[in-house]
Amino acid sequence: MNNAKFILEILVVSLYRCIVVSFKVMDIQFINCKEWGIEPKSFTVYIKRLKKYIPDTEGVLNVVFVNDSYIRALNKRYRDNDKPTDVLSFSYINLIDLKNSGLIGEIYISVPTAEMQAKEYKWKLENELCKLFVHGFLHIFGYDHESDEDYKKMVRLEEEILS
Repeated sequence: MNNAKFILEILVVSLYRCIVVSFKVMDIQFINCKEWGIEPKSFTVYIKRLKKYIPDTEGVLNVVFVNDSYIRALNKRYRDNDKPTDVLSFSYINLIDLKNSGLIGEIYISVPTAEMQAKEYKWKLENELCKLFVHGFLHIFGYDHESDEDYKKMVRLEEEILS
């Protein structure tokens, strides 16, 4: 796979099972999107909005669309929570070998859970997937919601990016 870097430009390239969106010097790979019928171009507007909230970071961010059993296994292993969830983020930004591996982080989104939540909120699946993407992306770059203050800050930021 030959991934070129594009400064200040977003380019969507179709590959075998993933889509690569180049964002400054970060490549965002959307994996399994074709299998789920997800159009990666729908994330582009939010990627553009996110760039003002994060530092320039060189590397690859994987966004992986999965089923409930897959995300449940991840949730059990890494959070000791034996049930499916909507989104999980794994940030590798502070790891020493980021320069060697080039992997910034991974966002796993459960499509079945997103479908259920979209029905519950009475909006399109695309909207829910974009919301989960933004939420996971912010986690990769250190935003959290452990305290009430952090929760309010993150929700406010998500609303600003998604509106």
